[in-house]
Amino acid sequence: MKKFVWVDEKEGPDWMVDGSYLVARRIRMHIETWDRTSLQEQEDIIGRDKGEGAPVGKAKERDEPFLKAMLPTAHVRLAHPHSNDGATILRRGYSFTDGTDGLGRLDAGLFFLAYQKDVRTGFVPIQRNLATDTLNEYIQHVGSAVYAIPPGVRDKDDWWGRALFAGEA
Repeated sequence: MKKFVWVDEKEGPDWMVDGSYLVARRIRMHIETWDRTSLQEQEDIIGRDKGEGAPVGKAKERDEPFLKAMLPTAHVRLAHPHSNDGATILRRGYSFTDGTDGLGRLDAGLFFLAYQKDVRTGFVPIQRNLATDTLNEYIQHVGSAVYAIPPGVRDKDDWWGRALFAGEA
């Protein structure tokens, strides 16, 4: 976490030390198109077994991926730190479904959150590498934002954002 997520004294303003930067994206998936794609092609595009979630050629979801066993355009391979000169983010996706879009298509996808100490060395290089991701044919980014998340409260006399709002930075 210290290496990739928390901002330290050398990397940002004083008010951000021990905080993090958050990239939030709403990613719509074109479910109807995806569902017409064969299971094998879906697994090749992602780089994981759809039933177990295991990386290609592995047995369990949390097994370390063997990137060379995947297609060069597989999402897991392109997003992995080894494919991005070590760029690493702490990420989490939350599925969403918001009914239909008025044309009968499902309005569904992923709300993606990624924390890192510097967006320029975390999210940006990974996103650039994902430009050749075959998954792009099936998704659409419909909202993106970057947030500065100051450090949390340290003791009973502290309050969130103190260094920023009290001018202590």
